[in-house]
Amino acid sequence: MEDPWGLAEFDESCNLMRVSPRKSLAAVAYTDAAVFDEELDRVFAHSWQYVGHVERVREPGDYFVATIGRESLIVTRTDDGELNALFNVCAHRAARVATGAGRKRRFSCPYHGWTYDGHGCLTHAPNLEHVAGMRLRDYALTTCALEVVHGLIFVNLDASCEPIAQSAPGFADDIASFAPDLPELRFAHRTEAKLKANWKVAVENFSECYHCPLVHRSFFSQAGDNEGGGVDPETYRVELHGVWQRHHGASYSVSDATVSGRTREEFGVWWLWPNFAVQCHLGSMVNVRQWVPVDVDTTHVFVDWFLPEAPGPAERQIFADHAAGVFAEDIPLVEMVQQGLSSRGYRGGPLMVDESSSVLSEHAIAAIQSLWKDAMCGALDDRY
Repeated sequence: MEDPWGLAEFDESCNLMRVSPRKSLAAVAYTDAAVFDEELDRVFAHSWQYVGHVERVREPGDYFVATIGRESLIVTRTDDGELNALFNVCAHRAARVATGAGRKRRFSCPYHGWTYDGHGCLTHAPNLEHVAGMRLRDYALTTCALEVVHGLIFVNLDASCEPIAQSAPGFADDIASFAPDLPELRFAHRTEAKLKANWKVAVENFSECYHCPLVHRSFFSQAGDNEGGGVDPETYRVELHGVWQRHHGASYSVSDATVSGRTREEFGVWWLWPNFAVQCHLGSMVNVRQWVPVDVDTTHVFVDWFLPEAPGPAERQIFADHAAGVFAEDIPLVEMVQQGLSSRGYRGGPLMVDESSSVLSEHAIAAIQSLWKDAMCGALDDRY
């Protein structure tokens, strides 16, 4: 079957389709469990995945356990200050060696007592001295790639992957220009939900504002001091930079809680392939968002907020307004789309890409689907 995913060639040099209108991915890309299984290997095991802010492992001995797909990892800060990402599986008989988060310098397997340090090196194995040929250095925990991007920790299960600076040039510097103090911020609040939708449906929803005038009216609104302002639709754009995208425009926001009136400031959001985003707000407030795939039609989405100090009433009101606003408004939309993708009446619609890459254009979705196609190339046969 020719082009089973309904994808045309994408011209990255001008960020437009060569064939217009471009068809979206076929519905089975969002509904088939076999596709989801392939994604865990081809997308999530070979991409940079956010696992937390550096505040979680600032001190020697700090650690936390993170999950990527079906893999469990231990992120550690060693006595010499090094950060490591270790597969959470004992080299002996494959038991988990750590849970939760905290501070410890040794991880002891609860099954047979094999013990590892923060680098993953085996330091003790009961009865080792009586087993011929056994050497501690031969049985370390397996490591994976880890990088810190301006205070944000990313891991890649593929230890031979390209560094983020190489695969996503400009991403870290662009965020740093908006939020220079992000590495020093502290966790303040989490908003989360479990969506009955495929992760790509949720990511694509986030990456276009074609639906904003109809669904998120406050997003483009200037009225009402308690709404926190909105974005000028005439200036809103999504720029494509390979595996990352930048949303920006002039926003109308309350610049200071003690000052009435509004000022124009730049709105900045960054998305990184395949499932991460960060947004900068006025007043050193930053949030990060991740869409974590659970199964083919279930996604855990969370938004973590970071501040210079403990939140006060104004910040808590922002958290509440966000949770009840755009965040909540998108949930029924993506779940409704997931239901429709299973209908035999859906034949695959067009992407509304316009030449000016306007606020109503879906060119960012076209780029994401091209990235997905590249990652999945050769994985699926003509039945899909």
